[in-house]
Amino acid sequence: MLQTMRNNAQGMIAKVIVGFIIFVFAIWGVESIVTLGGGPKPAATVGGVDISAEEVARAVQQQKNELRRQFGEQFDENLFNDQMLRDSALEQLINQTVAKVQADDMGLRASTRLIDEMIVATPAFQSDGVFDREQFVNILRINGLTPLAYRAQLAESLKVNQARAAFILSSFTTPLDVKLQQALANEQRTISYYSVSAKDLTASVELTDEDVQAAYEASLENFMTPESVAIRYVEISRASIEKDQDVSEDDLKLAYEDHVAKLAAAEERSASHILLEIKDDRDEAQTLSLASELKARIDAGESFAAIAKEYSDDKGTADVGGDLGINLRGTFDPAFEDALYTLNEGEVSAPVETEYGVHLIRVDHINVQEIPSQDAIRDELAAQVRKEKAGFAFAELTQEFSNTAFSAGSINELADAMNLKPQETGLFTMDKGEGVAAEEKVRREAFTDNMKLDHELSSVIDLDDRAIVFSVSDYQESVAKPLAQVRAQVEARLTREKALAAANEKAQAILAGDESVEWKTATGTVAQNMGVARAVQQRAFTLAEGEADVVGTPEGYSVVKLDNVDRKDWNDMEVTEEAAQASRMQRSREDMISYQAWSKSVTDIAR
Repeated sequence: MLQTMRNNAQGMIAKVIVGFIIFVFAIWGVESIVTLGGGPKPAATVGGVDISAEEVARAVQQQKNELRRQFGEQFDENLFNDQMLRDSALEQLINQTVAKVQADDMGLRASTRLIDEMIVATPAFQSDGVFDREQFVNILRINGLTPLAYRAQLAESLKVNQARAAFILSSFTTPLDVKLQQALANEQRTISYYSVSAKDLTASVELTDEDVQAAYEASLENFMTPESVAIRYVEISRASIEKDQDVSEDDLKLAYEDHVAKLAAAEERSASHILLEIKDDRDEAQTLSLASELKARIDAGESFAAIAKEYSDDKGTADVGGDLGINLRGTFDPAFEDALYTLNEGEVSAPVETEYGVHLIRVDHINVQEIPSQDAIRDELAAQVRKEKAGFAFAELTQEFSNTAFSAGSINELADAMNLKPQETGLFTMDKGEGVAAEEKVRREAFTDNMKLDHELSSVIDLDDRAIVFSVSDYQESVAKPLAQVRAQVEARLTREKALAAANEKAQAILAGDESVEWKTATGTVAQNMGVARAVQQRAFTLAEGEADVVGTPEGYSVVKLDNVDRKDWNDMEVTEEAAQASRMQRSREDMISYQAWSKSVTDIAR
């Protein structure tokens, strides 16, 4: 389609339109047109809550990280289909969002006190068994979270768990249920069985050339080569223009001023606080009044730490004098932080109201970073200026690259216009490539029909600090590998199939009584390991006494006969606490599955 537009974009009207588009891009950027479409489309919408493509991408990355932890050095990302991981991640996010939507519809809430208690009791946030505020903040910072963001996540989790607990904990079983389940669980069955191994029959399998040819043709889809392409491309990069950027003294001065401002913003303050929660027996006015009284006592010389220990409702810090540790800007509630950063060292604030209650805040120490001289960091500043200038220059170059590519008819024409050198890749598949073909977005576009079949020029592909435009220079269709190349695979599969068929035929003959064999016996309950194939044991507990059947197993086929059923009288079963607990757990699992299915069925989900 783009090639057709290029071919037709020659008339005066077309040139005016293109000129207008270029003007809009230059003044307002691509977003000026893209945002007219209403922004990026969510991956799914669940009960009015959007799940963004970025959330799905993060979930996929988390899955890959988990797989890396499981498989270690043996992990190969190419073995896992990205679409499969994406579908799995999206389904997981949908289920999580359904649970949140249902919890909100039920009006569930998580109290501040409960959140505090959970944080304080989390072993990862403790040192020597005691909550460590600094460790808590550091762990969150490593994971890209602030205390407020973590509290919000914890609140969501608590609400969802409340909804689940409402169903799980309300499950119950009667003594009769327990006795019946006990009777079934203790029922013993005695079976006779005979296993026919396909492997033992492999040697007797004979294959003709006709058999192999027919099997090959019947399963060609198993022997197809993946389609592949090679591309010819031109590339622009930020690194290629960064080294050529000039740096003036004025540039260095502005960069130094920005650096000083950042150091000031990174100022750390260690603080302590006293939290007074607004409770049923103490309204807002009374809480503010108490805070003012405590402030007066502290101003009069009483120990801040002693008052914190006696009065503070923050269980995580009360026993350590309200110590909050060292914190950066952005750690606390805005009202709390505004007060914290207006205080001098050692000063105690007036009562401060936040969503958690009323605080008295004391600044214990202000850690101001040492500001180096401009000359001391001159090289660092110069590198930063070049990088920033290269960023602007690269953005302009990318716009020129896009405009020129739109009107170019080939990679060579684009290369000549931009003074770039064309490059080429080897053949690569949809799942794997090297160099620029290692980028998923390049592979995805290269295998679209207009690229691989019509050899059009691609759009500009943004690869972080570089960008490329390409066309497909070679396309290899998916074709069946010749029989000579896969004959061993075909013969192995066909031999296995014929051996299995022979095993089934023999098992059926044994079942019909046409063959005499030496039977083996086994006895056990449904939960015990009877020493037989799982499929044999499962079938044994669905047969009526005296019945027999043939079942498939990983090794071949087995004949199973149910000889005897030792039934237990439910009246003789004892309702032990252990049995009752097991029955409740089973019922709880069933109720949880039922609740999840119901939640999904009544929630609007658009993918």
